[in-house]
Amino acid sequence: MGKNIWIGIAAVLIVVVITLLIAVHPWGAKHGAITIGIMTPLTGEVASWGDMQKKATAMALDEINNQGGIHGRKVEVVFEDDQATPKVGVNAFTKLADIDRVPIVVGSPASGVTLAVAPIVNEKKVVLLCSGSTATAVGKAGPYVFRIMPSDEIQAEIMTNWAIELGFKKIAIIYVQNAWGDGLRKAFEPAFTARGGSMVAVEGTASEATDFRGTLTKVAAANPDAIYAPLYTRGAGLMVRQAKELGIKQQILGADVYETPEFVEVGGAAAEGVLFTRYGQYDGLEYQAFAKRYRELYHRDPEAYACYCYDTIKIAFQAISACPNGDISGPRIRAALLAIKGYKGVTGVSTFDGKNSASGKTFDRIVVKNGKNVPWSKG
Repeated sequence: MGKNIWIGIAAVLIVVVITLLIAVHPWGAKHGAITIGIMTPLTGEVASWGDMQKKATAMALDEINNQGGIHGRKVEVVFEDDQATPKVGVNAFTKLADIDRVPIVVGSPASGVTLAVAPIVNEKKVVLLCSGSTATAVGKAGPYVFRIMPSDEIQAEIMTNWAIELGFKKIAIIYVQNAWGDGLRKAFEPAFTARGGSMVAVEGTASEATDFRGTLTKVAAANPDAIYAPLYTRGAGLMVRQAKELGIKQQILGADVYETPEFVEVGGAAAEGVLFTRYGQYDGLEYQAFAKRYRELYHRDPEAYACYCYDTIKIAFQAISACPNGDISGPRIRAALLAIKGYKGVTGVSTFDGKNSASGKTFDRIVVKNGKNVPWSKG
């Protein structure tokens, strides 16, 4: 072959290689869309979390793209259903990292999923920015695992103080046996006993449990002043309904997932008067503007899961915007996140300040009243 032919073949090969590299690393291309992953339960017991997060994601994407995207490039997301189940979550994250080749994944709101994928996250150096994982262990899950919501250590402390304030001396616990439920149990027990309270019964249940009558009968026999029940939403609704059927009068105390609509839908009249903690509700201008748009689009108030997902998406893209256009990578995004201070969003102010868990957030005290979740007030 002549020299010119070899030069032509070499040129073609170079073009092919570059094209393949761009296809394999879409986030590294200078002119294509910037894509991130979203991992959330779209089916299963807590599919409502995913529904809320899809709504918030759509709002965030529209705003970012209407403002010109990032580095002049359109932003897109790829959703994967984790079903709030560790095994499914591992498959979802692996697909996003290896097939979609995203540099950052937003999610999961399920702590068990986050902890299951954490080793893979750190190995692949793909940032995981959590939109709802409150378990204490998530804060120590590795250098590439981040979250913007407060830890269950704070949630358990607030519930402890609330229980003491209400005069409860003896508590029974019914908890879901996963990272979230077990983490809350482990945080609440020592905090409550340190304040002079006593644990009279502790019972774990499977995440798929639907019949709590035997467990309720057992804990009621211990004669507690109240029952603390960090259970997933549908399970919690069934539990309070069955407690009422059994004639159990003790106050039911719950945790953040009680905020989702299924709790009242399943629990019905038995949910009335239940007390629970949920992510703190910020009422600043950022929230008010977001809530107005959310109501216009979806005809309901924004739930905490929607608010936190919205902020998580916006923070993710702020970190990406800090990366050089040609090097939007996990390590670059990680460094940008660690440098974020005083981000004002719809959930309040988020500051990482060199840490993987943002500071400055708390939990609110809520009561179910007339079928609605409203702020609790003494008296």
